[in-house]
Amino acid sequence: MRVVLGFLLSAVALVGGSGVALADPPKPPYPLVTTWTDAEVRTCEALSCPVDHVIPAGETSIGICWTRGQTVHAHGIYNNIWIMVSMNSGGRYLSSAIYFKGDERANLPYENDCGPY
Repeated sequence: MRVVLGFLLSAVALVGGSGVALADPPKPPYPLVTTWTDAEVRTCEALSCPVDHVIPAGETSIGICWTRGQTVHAHGIYNNIWIMVSMNSGGRYLSSAIYFKGDERANLPYENDCGPY
């Protein structure tokens, strides 16, 4: 047992001190979006839909896709793009892209269009 443990410790020290970089952890297969201000999350892409909850400023969420909806004016910005965010409870939850860092689609790729529902 002592020999096996000594061998393992030697192997760890050799790899750790060899200057060999270990692989970075895998990146998520989904895009992330980050709010720059509090973001109201609604059940559809219109201000008439009820607010389900608010994502606080600076919080990162999974950005499933983007879609066009009602034009929103907030913080001096106009935008009709809404971001579908992932919630643990499931369902369809959207927030105006105005509230997220990045470009008009919160840096989601153009190909991540939610399509018609």
